[in-house]
Amino acid sequence: MRTRIFLYLVLATVLTGLLVLAGCSGESADSMQAGSATEAVASSAAGEDTGINVGQYPPTFTLPDLDGNSVMLEDFRGSVIVVDLWATWCAPCRVEIPVLIDLYEEYEDQGLVILGVGLDRGGAADLAPFAESNGITYPILVGGRAVSEAYKVAGIPTTFIIGRNGRIVAKHVGFAMEMAPELRSDIASALATDGAGA
Repeated sequence: MRTRIFLYLVLATVLTGLLVLAGCSGESADSMQAGSATEAVASSAAGEDTGINVGQYPPTFTLPDLDGNSVMLEDFRGSVIVVDLWATWCAPCRVEIPVLIDLYEEYEDQGLVILGVGLDRGGAADLAPFAESNGITYPILVGGRAVSEAYKVAGIPTTFIIGRNGRIVAKHVGFAMEMAPELRSDIASALATDGAGA
């Protein structure tokens, strides 16, 4: 009997770990924002290699921040940009946020920009109080279905690192604390690159 209970506990622990590493997926229409009139997502300039894979230019977007101001991805060209697609209800996202706050505060003066693209259905009404209560210091943007589809989000958090040349240099899906050193290393490496080859 004790052996069986022990095996169940081990199995439950392993499954929980896999879910955390995989991130949150299977978002329903009730949990994801359907999009808003101010959300605009498009490919990069015609003829450029646009997509979501390393080496490609990411889809561009214009999204409102929590104050309703429009923010364009292109506004930050020349910086290292982390685009983090997340939601307040996602447990791995909540684990990743303090790590992103630390990275932002450490590397902001070296040219790091972090854009947290919240995908909650309630938009700014859900995101703003969460950002305040969790001490998020980097900009939070209100995303929706269009940006989620453009970035082919299958699970969250999905985190893209965009180099100074505007191309994706790394992509992370899901988050657990064991992934923090790799995320830090990818950001530090991108910051050390001058952006040649744009």
